Amino acid sequence: MGGGNGHVLVFLVSVFFFIISSSVDGSQYKQLSTIHVMNSMAKGSGPMQIRCKSRYTDYGMQQLGEGTEYRCGVREKAVYYCMGMTGRRIASWHAFQPRRDGNRKAVFWLVKENGIFLSWDNSTWVRKSDWETD
Repeated sequence: MGGGNGHVLVFLVSVFFFIISSSVDGSQYKQLSTIHVMNSMAKGSGPMQIRCKSRYTDYGMQQLGEGTEYRCGVREKAVYYCMGMTGRRIASWHAFQPRRDGNRKAVFWLVKENGIFLSWDNSTWVRKSDWETD
């Protein structure tokens, strides 16, 4: 095989892998929505631990400081769960549900002492989950 043919082969293999990776369920890689989780616990409460995941995607445990926001992308039409822990409190909730949130570009969650609140406009809030203690 001559030097020129080797370059052509490398190019063709690269194109093949690009086409294959582009055609594998493109919806799996396209972001459908964004989950926003805001730590609005009282000052001095310290950071909280948060983990968001679906059946197919796990974002792992993250630390969320007071007054900060965590974001993760929704990549498939599946239920995404989030779990939050702070001190002796623990809460879990459906952060994204395709039937409830399917057409929304963002789903907002506010974490406060009296519960976990949902909003689609980041201003009108409804409590969806309560804290449990161990």
